[in-house]
Amino acid sequence: MRVTNYSFTERFYLLYKVGRFAFSAGLLVLLFSLSSLGSSIVDSFSLAVLAVYSLVSLLLFALSKKPHFYEFLLDELFLFLLVVKGAFSYAFFSIFLLFPVFFSVIFLGAPYSYLTLLFAFTLQFFYFIVLYGGLSYEGVIQLFLNALALLFMLLAAQKLRVRFEAQELYIRSLEVEREEAQLYKRLYEISADLAHELKNPLASIRGAVELLKEGKNSPKLVDIIYRETKRLDSIIKDFLNLARPSTGEVARLSLKSTLEGLISSVGHMGKEVSVKGEEVFVESDPKLLSSALDNLLRNALQWARRRVEITVLKEDGWAVIHFDDDGPGVPPSERNRVFEPFYSRRSEGSGLGLSIVKKFAIDSGGYVSVGDSPLGGARFTLKLPLRRSGEGSDSRG
Repeated sequence: MRVTNYSFTERFYLLYKVGRFAFSAGLLVLLFSLSSLGSSIVDSFSLAVLAVYSLVSLLLFALSKKPHFYEFLLDELFLFLLVVKGAFSYAFFSIFLLFPVFFSVIFLGAPYSYLTLLFAFTLQFFYFIVLYGGLSYEGVIQLFLNALALLFMLLAAQKLRVRFEAQELYIRSLEVEREEAQLYKRLYEISADLAHELKNPLASIRGAVELLKEGKNSPKLVDIIYRETKRLDSIIKDFLNLARPSTGEVARLSLKSTLEGLISSVGHMGKEVSVKGEEVFVESDPKLLSSALDNLLRNALQWARRRVEITVLKEDGWAVIHFDDDGPGVPPSERNRVFEPFYSRRSEGSGLGLSIVKKFAIDSGGYVSVGDSPLGGARFTLKLPLRRSGEGSDSRG
């Protein structure tokens, strides 16, 4: 499940959209109530304008993701149209005209906020020209005072915008510090796990060497040294694969051919293995793709009782590879942990195989998951974009 983190300004904009719709809808209901009482204040023109404004507000609430310059101009225009017929007073228009100007500064900044202010002043000037045929001495004073109020509102909003931006920068800096702290914490945990994984085979090798030094020559001791050295080599190779960046080499690869080659190399481990589905090609780093598929194949073979099924599909621009086995499966409580470095449910192995798969999936813009298999065991699913859109990009949109 993807969680969206909204900034303070984005949450504020959401409140503004809700407020705009609530204001227009509530006012529309009020006008309908007055018209039903036979009030002469309300005319059909005002009702029509407010109805359109309510509809526009609803659409903006449902569809607009980010503030746009035109929606604040629409706010001003609709407010202006509501006073042209006299349903509302000029004072009403002047007061509520402050809100589009104020919020355009908060959400858009310069130069759009200045254009919104200019449009608001133009509408006020046009109001006097249309309804009064010109500007009287009192009208000039009123227009000047309203323009001054709009200017002060703009300046106040600019100061508030600066505070919002500073607050968001501070919050982001705290989030970065928290992420860095978590990263270092996980790095320390991985370092401790790596030391533990290296310590055990080294202890066995040391014990065997000490016995050999004492003259106790035995094929069993040599076998211990060979087995533990091989285990150390496997851990170090897997750790290097986990840390290895992509070489940048990209080729168009057949998933079925790659899987069939891996099966021939790894062997069946006494299990029945089948590859089915369609021929799907992906653009990927050949070595990293082969390493990821190899780890998923080995994991399925190690846990399967008798059967492993691999299915290759193409779904909406994605290559999907299912690895199904008839083993014991992965309990839901462990499904988030199986991809962590050095987490292993088996005594043998480095515990890094599935972590390598996870890293490859993320770097490729895909993802890997585990669930229940139709065979009764676990199903590991690797999804990769058919075409790479950039290193580490996410094609999910």
